[in-house]
Amino acid sequence: MTSIDFTVLFVYLIIITGVAVWAGRRQTSAHSFFLADRNLPWWVIMFSVVATETSVLTFLSIPGIAYHSDLGFLQLAMGYIIGRWLVARFLLPHYFEQGIESTYEFIGYRWGRPVQRFTSLIFLCTRILADGVRLFMVAIPLALITGWSYPASIAVIGVFTLAYTLIGGIRSVVWADTVQFGIYILGAVATYVVLDGLLDGGWSNILSSASGVGKLTLFHFASESGSSLINAPYHFLTAVAGGVFLSLASHGTDHLMVQRIIAARSKEDGQKALIGSGIVVFFQFAVFLILGVGIWFFYQKPEMNANEVFSTFILENLPAGLKGLIVAAIFSAAMSTLSSSINALASSTMTDWIKSARPDKVTLAMSRMLSVFWAVVLIFGATLFTSTESPLVEVGLTIASFTYGGLLGFFVIGRFAARECSKVSVVSGFVTSLLVMVGVVLLTDIAWPWFTIIGVTVMVGTSSLLNMFIRADS
Repeated sequence: MTSIDFTVLFVYLIIITGVAVWAGRRQTSAHSFFLADRNLPWWVIMFSVVATETSVLTFLSIPGIAYHSDLGFLQLAMGYIIGRWLVARFLLPHYFEQGIESTYEFIGYRWGRPVQRFTSLIFLCTRILADGVRLFMVAIPLALITGWSYPASIAVIGVFTLAYTLIGGIRSVVWADTVQFGIYILGAVATYVVLDGLLDGGWSNILSSASGVGKLTLFHFASESGSSLINAPYHFLTAVAGGVFLSLASHGTDHLMVQRIIAARSKEDGQKALIGSGIVVFFQFAVFLILGVGIWFFYQKPEMNANEVFSTFILENLPAGLKGLIVAAIFSAAMSTLSSSINALASSTMTDWIKSARPDKVTLAMSRMLSVFWAVVLIFGATLFTSTESPLVEVGLTIASFTYGGLLGFFVIGRFAARECSKVSVVSGFVTSLLVMVGVVLLTDIAWPWFTIIGVTVMVGTSSLLNMFIRADS
């Protein structure tokens, strides 16, 4: 990187710090630190949700998916929109009526604090692993561009993110996310312009050639050669159904997402933010997938690592200044997810574990101490993924899908049949779901979009069956 690139990156960090200081200037309590006094505009929440869930995996890994295949990943995003509508319709109204501060309080109201803490623990463990993948992903381009090691790159992004997260809590996180979303979309648009100038015929030639070899294929109604509906992740039914249930779990039960939605001014604002985020995500995925098609046309090297496709293009082809903008965009994408994760982990720990046992510790100082603790944990967690060759967006979604089904089962039963199912039944159902998922992941080639569907089916089915036996014996 040249001095111009570092100047662009420095200006970005100054802007984000300024936004964080402005947004978080009135922090006075743990409630304002974690929920912004429930006074955030819906459109800011919408962009924050998008920036948090897609983040660096979208920016760097999704172009690699299109590079090696086509646009079939977009079918998953179609399911996302449906899933979010279902969450907005059936779960969000209850969250706002109950005034919950942690997603898992919804569980506690139905089966008691021990079950609330159990589900919170599952969230904490899943979030550490899933966001460890996201944090490592940003280390790839930083290491390539700066020459730093992966651990050093991870530490740098972690420390910068923690600094502004501590300043203003969720209010700073959400407003910074909105700015960061705009920056990494700007980075993608700039790359489109560069590609157009590097190739004869520009994008018209790219799209024409890509169409001729099937790179623009969106719908997969037939399984690929040697695969079936069950093990083909981007078969239309698999992708859409998987997207629906994955979105139900991630945006209905994962405190990382739910936290910012319940910080909206009203139920209606929360619903607009949630459904709107699904539509924005669809178009954002399209932007980065088509970008991957353009990079495929430029290189046409099938042996390239999917996770390094975009990073390599940045390193080899972008001019001074623009390279700095792209690195700033990568920082933006990583920091948006990491800051959200730090705040959500601290929020869940405070509400689900500390609030009832030590209410005197529910303070702004303790909130910040918890944020520091979880930032350190996430930085170390990211080093677990430095050797993977799989597209990291799929690794991240696979980790989340592993427990998402069981967690979603708690909320499905809690919403529709809480009185009929006992505490023993639902906890046993979740454990069974987790054991089944271990077998599915290790012993089968079932495609990852099915994981959440299998998990919730096993959870709900086992809980209902066990409860029938318990009631029959009582």
